[in-house]
Amino acid sequence: MNLEYGLAELSELDEIMKIYSDAQAFMASNGNPQWPAGFPDKTDVTGGILGGILYCVKHGGEIAAVFSAVNYDGDYDGLEGKWLTGGNYLAVHRVAVAAKWRGRGVAKYIVDSAAPEIARKRGRGSIRMDTHEKNAHMRGLLTGRGFSECGVIYLMRDGSPRVAFEKKV
Repeated sequence: MNLEYGLAELSELDEIMKIYSDAQAFMASNGNPQWPAGFPDKTDVTGGILGGILYCVKHGGEIAAVFSAVNYDGDYDGLEGKWLTGGNYLAVHRVAVAAKWRGRGVAKYIVDSAAPEIARKRGRGSIRMDTHEKNAHMRGLLTGRGFSECGVIYLMRDGSPRVAFEKKV
């Protein structure tokens, strides 16, 4: 499958919000309360687009997935555990695959190709990600793609725990 990634554009906002809404429903149907209804909201997503941190993965011009990539996440400072590296990481968040594209390798493309390429372009030595303990899909993806489980972080916004992962690039 020929996938490519690039920065999201404001003209894609409605389609991106649909992908996030579908992902929320998918998570809930699998017993994962990670993203309550309305998260991420339109303001957050718009900010990600304008801030140049939200990416779309496309196939033939169609958005197959979205994710964000930032050079620092304060939530990761309080890890209960041990990171593989001392820092200089790319944090990848809010990965959501469009319903039509689930199970077709799009999330693997993000963690195997898109995120490592962004990390290398930004001079980052690793990728860090986190997920809810009940997100079996993401936990399986990360461990299956060479990420190490490093411990638990607690989100500053509400104190909820997340399982933290890292992979050197």
